[in-house]
Amino acid sequence: MTQRPEQKVAPSSRYAAGQAPFVPPWPVEVDLHLHTTASDGTLSPARLMDLIGATGLMVVAITDHDATAGIDEALAHAARLPRLTVVPGIELGTEDGDSEIHLLGYFIDYRSRELLDTLTLFREERVEAARQTVRKLATLGVNISWDRVRELAGGAVGRPHIARAMLEAGYVRSVSEAFERYLGSDGAARVPRPKLPPLDALDLVHRVGGVGVVAHPRTVKNVDLMVSRLAAGGLAGIEVYAEKYGQEERQRYQALARTYGLVECGGSDYHAFGSEGEVLPGVSGPPPETPQRLLERAHSLHGDRVGCVPAGMA
Repeated sequence: MTQRPEQKVAPSSRYAAGQAPFVPPWPVEVDLHLHTTASDGTLSPARLMDLIGATGLMVVAITDHDATAGIDEALAHAARLPRLTVVPGIELGTEDGDSEIHLLGYFIDYRSRELLDTLTLFREERVEAARQTVRKLATLGVNISWDRVRELAGGAVGRPHIARAMLEAGYVRSVSEAFERYLGSDGAARVPRPKLPPLDALDLVHRVGGVGVVAHPRTVKNVDLMVSRLAAGGLAGIEVYAEKYGQEERQRYQALARTYGLVECGGSDYHAFGSEGEVLPGVSGPPPETPQRLLERAHSLHGDRVGCVPAGMA
């Protein structure tokens, strides 16, 4: 195994170490944050739907990073499964100064030419940033192959594929450690790429008939200020029931949601990395009425011009 360079490991920015998944008092029927091989997940949309079909989930959203290529396959496969509704979605990376904010978009017109052209540019910038990250890692004594990163990606390349290559080569013990030490916003090998400002990303979601939700707010610096600005621009929700958030985090984001009249959302943020402690779909999630509340927000914003309303919710 490759010798791991010495470096202090920072606490996870996603959730408290050792925190167990939140088990809600309601039936877990909704997961609004799922990834596939269309971005940085490891399961194809069809395989992900098969996994979902074995749970009690009834409404899910495909929210790949800067990509919508997996939605049609997910919709087609889900049509064969009883009672399962798939909401077309996306996760957009945005930035405001030193604050990185991921914005989820739901009920979007995922075939919009404007959206597809914008996402093509985002993916090209993401690949170049990933290539530069591999070069920067080499200067830190972490030598992984760009070709291997591309093999692991099998398509769109992102930081999780670099993390998996680092894990495979023995430089880290887990994907999360790779982000904490090297690839996260404060990581030693972080190479930023151009991103939309949050309000511009929210406006893009609105132009394609969708609604916006702040993803995993624990990762957002100055989250109170950011949410207030986005709420003034028509933000619909914020993730409260996200990954392994403890009671303190949930209460904080519930308070933000209530202050700005936002829908309390959430999901597993599942990538199928197979890492220890990864939250599986169907374990935790927001209240069952959450998708309908988001759809009501979409109709209040767009009337009958909502981008895409699943048949099971029409």
